[in-house]
Amino acid sequence: MQQLLKKSLIALSCSSVLFFAGCSDDDNDFSFIGESKTKTFKVDNDVANVANKHDIFTYTMPSVLNKNIDATTLVFTPKGNAPVGGWPVVVWAHGTTGAADQCAPSANALDGLEKNLIMALLQKGYAVVAPDYEGLGNKKVAHPYLNLQSAAKSILFALDEANKHYGNLSKNWSVIGWSQGGHAALAAAEYSKALPSYNFKGTIAIAPASYLAETLDMGMDVANNLAIAQDFKSATEVSATLHTYAAIVSSGIKAGSTTFKYNQAFVDAKVPLAEKAESLCSPELAVEFGKDIANSLQANHGNLSKYQALQPNFKEDPDIANYLADNTPAKIKLEKPVYIYQGKADTTVPYPITVKLVENMLAKKTDVHLKLLEGKTHSTAVSDNIPALVNDVDVLMRQ
Repeated sequence: MQQLLKKSLIALSCSSVLFFAGCSDDDNDFSFIGESKTKTFKVDNDVANVANKHDIFTYTMPSVLNKNIDATTLVFTPKGNAPVGGWPVVVWAHGTTGAADQCAPSANALDGLEKNLIMALLQKGYAVVAPDYEGLGNKKVAHPYLNLQSAAKSILFALDEANKHYGNLSKNWSVIGWSQGGHAALAAAEYSKALPSYNFKGTIAIAPASYLAETLDMGMDVANNLAIAQDFKSATEVSATLHTYAAIVSSGIKAGSTTFKYNQAFVDAKVPLAEKAESLCSPELAVEFGKDIANSLQANHGNLSKYQALQPNFKEDPDIANYLADNTPAKIKLEKPVYIYQGKADTTVPYPITVKLVENMLAKKTDVHLKLLEGKTHSTAVSDNIPALVNDVDVLMRQ
């Protein structure tokens, strides 16, 4: 797999002509410089005060179906003059937004914890490259959710193409990612040698997705226990989130295997709901699953175990089993340091899953440091720890 990625990177890097179809119908929004195109990404005054450039940059990358496709990344550079050698780069790998085109971060406002983290990085003198991932923001291409090689390519091509385009970016870089982005950050670390002229410094992963089947099982146990305790609101929220991820994973498998059908994962009655993963972003899809689960709870006197959306033996389906196994991150030794943050109150990525991930990374001799956070949830593991996260970026980048 590493050799395949390296070959595709070299092939695209050496290409003399790149063709861009674009993500906007209005090409007048773009300025063309050489072989690339950019347009300004709208930000609020807080971000504008610390960012010199805040662009949507369109480039070309190879898809999981081995076609050259348009991809997009956000690029932020700090105020002031770049240091000698260029701005050091931190790649931000975003969490799950959904598989539909409109779920791309470049198509939405920068706010919340992502805004605060990117601002903090800019204020410390880092340029930030924040890819949308393959297929997001491109109406012609499906998003291969949690596909390890696709995630790595999305990051490495965004990094390389931005470096060639902007001219004031260093080849010193690190990556920080959350949830889906934690998975992507670990993927980029695994494939980082595909860019041999760059100086990769290391990885920060916050609640990274891993061991998806076990994550689902453990999460369902949490949801069922909440229902038994008659906390139906929390039970519904946890279960809806897990089923949303299952639907987006199904859409991700389908993105790379056109023969895959949703009923390999979902019972026939729930296939129309699961298929909405291709048209709704994850919060909206979770609302739809939440309504369906709430109706089941009402009909079954609060017994969540009666809700049947997934096929009983879906994890034994060869397409699903292979996808889950092939796309588990960090199964080989990662050569640069890794810091992993994990909230112990996280119901999306339960902390025992991340403990298992770290134990297996240690067994491979990866230099990994786990920071278990008491009382922190999936989101507050980021939002409440931005100074510590940026400090760890500094530690990596000084190496």
